[in-house]
Amino acid sequence: MHTGQIVGGRYRLEEPLGSGGHGEVWRAADLNLHDRPVAVKRTRYDGDEDGAERVRREAKYLARINHPHVVAVHDVVDDGGDVWVVMEYVAGQPLSRSERVPVEEAARYGAQLAGGLEAVHAHRILHRDVKPANVLVTHDGFAKIADFGISRPVHDDETVTATGALTGTPGYLAPEVAKGGRFTEAADIWSLGATLYYLLEGTTPFGDDNPHALLWKTVSEEVRPPTRAGGMAPVVLRMLAKKPADRPRLKQVRQELAALAGDPAAGVGPEPTRSLGSLRSIGRPGRVLTTAGVAVVLVVVLSLVAWSAQNRGQAQGDELPVAGASTDGDGSTTRRADDGKVGIIGDPATADPCALLDEEALGAFGLTRLDTDNGELNRCDIYVTHDDGGVAEVSVKIWQNTEEPTEPNRQVGKVTVVNDESELPDECSRELFLPGGDYNLSLDAELQSGEVDDLCALADSTLNHATGVLNDGQIPRRERTPDPSSLYTQSACDLLAGEPLERLPGVDATHPLVGFAEWDCRWYAEDGKELRALFQHREPLTADDGEHFLFSGHETVDEGDSWSSTSCLVSVVNREALSVHGDGTTVAELVRLELRAGGDESVDELCDLLVDIAEPVAAALPAAS
Repeated sequence: MHTGQIVGGRYRLEEPLGSGGHGEVWRAADLNLHDRPVAVKRTRYDGDEDGAERVRREAKYLARINHPHVVAVHDVVDDGGDVWVVMEYVAGQPLSRSERVPVEEAARYGAQLAGGLEAVHAHRILHRDVKPANVLVTHDGFAKIADFGISRPVHDDETVTATGALTGTPGYLAPEVAKGGRFTEAADIWSLGATLYYLLEGTTPFGDDNPHALLWKTVSEEVRPPTRAGGMAPVVLRMLAKKPADRPRLKQVRQELAALAGDPAAGVGPEPTRSLGSLRSIGRPGRVLTTAGVAVVLVVVLSLVAWSAQNRGQAQGDELPVAGASTDGDGSTTRRADDGKVGIIGDPATADPCALLDEEALGAFGLTRLDTDNGELNRCDIYVTHDDGGVAEVSVKIWQNTEEPTEPNRQVGKVTVVNDESELPDECSRELFLPGGDYNLSLDAELQSGEVDDLCALADSTLNHATGVLNDGQIPRRERTPDPSSLYTQSACDLLAGEPLERLPGVDATHPLVGFAEWDCRWYAEDGKELRALFQHREPLTADDGEHFLFSGHETVDEGDSWSSTSCLVSVVNREALSVHGDGTTVAELVRLELRAGGDESVDELCDLLVDIAEPVAAALPAAS
């Protein structure tokens, strides 16, 4: 590599910025955009095409992040057998070269970084090496998270690899990770806390020592109380709590630090949707410490864990791991047959969420009505009508889990319970975390009409029943065998395999984000578009819902921007049937297809493409009766 060399026919190398065992970074000029400065990283894989493809895929995941406090990924190009990742160029220096700063300034940086990391986690990505060298600060005081590990293979959940190596930097590794445990959001929060500790104290939370000693201290000792942290000390120490469950959420960290900084907007970025723009620049090398000996090998950049590779989706929300799936060596997720482990949930497709609701106990509050046909298939509801006419809806949903329980929480047998502290007047919620960390349940009591005195009394009545069922063994199975043509027996991922996905240009068809029981599946395209297939119940669609089509005997409705101003919704009717409750109502089973924009596409453009995708989806459904 040399100054003046043109990479990918577009980027002229100007100045080397850094290098390491797996890559080198240059400042370059983008010839297509008036010599705009960018940072380009050449990744080394010594002819390993699988590794090169992994870099391309990870860069595309990272390019969806758009936040002012995360260094953006713009492009990935191939040149002369090398893969180059093109990133935002940040004129500044890493925090590791900064002197200690006043508490108010440190709080402002902390709020900015918490906001950036919050956006990263919203895209199902873990940083895994947050530290001062991986934070860049511009000359005007803007902090940006950098150095996502696109130069190394994606690692799976265990931090200790097959060779006995710990990925990360001693002194900034969370205690559970230093012990070789699972890396989670909470571990990134600990590392951010350690980074803020350094900014205030000029050292790691365990002082300055050799890597082996720092690892030992992280596992066996308590954090040294800060002496210069002032009003930041309480939040930093909570971030550095030994137990992951004792650490605060990033949103709470951001808000507390922004208040200390006197800048409520600090760290606030755009709404965390999956869009173009995203992450990284170069800092000082991280370390890989071999536990079998004393050799410490310096490498460039941390490792990225794209939760898209190993976690799957909640309806209208988070992507989480699916039962019966494994993480491959390249970080991708392979759906497979049940491995025989039973657990509390058992087979997700047959677990009955209604078994967690107690209609008799709720009857003490008023007239009750059970509804199994409302929204997602992994949900059950009971409507409670009080004597004064107020109506509340009590619902339970079963999800797969990505988070540690927050504080405060309480243990009810094997179940960890977290109360929603938002205190909204029209709802009361509880989260239940099951042992093993694979599943959680959301339990909500929500006002539908009129007035209800105490929604939390409804929630807690249901909680008592649900925890009793969960502590008694496996959740009961659904009482009714589903119709062979129903969506209960289908996979959203399989439904769109083949021709439907081929109609979305640039889609990554082999690495979907898979939701509970495969009833929710998402795919991403190179230009940032997101395609989702979700199974739901609802009342039959009408002419008012949108433009109607008939594909392979299945009614299909273009519902336009009814879910989002930046996406299109198209619903394909699998079948309509009388409600199982015998009330004479008809329920539609729908495949909800949502296509979210990757750039400035109009809703009409998205809908044209999505209707085209819906046609083979309808053809793949069981024949309409």
